[in-house]
Amino acid sequence: MANPRDPSNKPHAFNPPTVATPPPTYNQVCTTLLHPTSHLLTLAGQTGVSPSTGAIVSPNIRAQAAQAYTNVLNCLKAVGATPRDIIHVRHYIVTHTGDPEVDGLEVVERGWGEEWIRFMDGEAGGHRPPDTVLGVAALAKGGLWYEVEVWAVVSG
Repeated sequence: MANPRDPSNKPHAFNPPTVATPPPTYNQVCTTLLHPTSHLLTLAGQTGVSPSTGAIVSPNIRAQAAQAYTNVLNCLKAVGATPRDIIHVRHYIVTHTGDPEVDGLEVVERGWGEEWIRFMDGEAGGHRPPDTVLGVAALAKGGLWYEVEVWAVVSG
């Protein structure tokens, strides 16, 4: 059995250079040893913020979702994982954006789902891990309409 006091067995959180630098309250990726050959990966919620500019890429939820999935991919790559390693997903969608056309749609009908399917078909061979979809009042920054939280397990 691994020694729980050994520092190498403790969670390791960091910020990959390929995603936006977060506020100092958290890191984007955490890897936790589960077994000598397996790690649990937990990602901070990824949004439509560009790593190169730190700005929201668009006021459009589909464009924000696409950027969020690129950020997920970059986080996973930073630890040698792929979207095929994802075991659970949580989608957060702001319910009241101020746009009556968007706000009239159910949160599952706002276009992010199609982007998710395109992403998972292209990057994970159609893998569909369990997910939870939540309508929320707000996200961390005004103008963000979508956020995704991912857990993965990688062996090796």
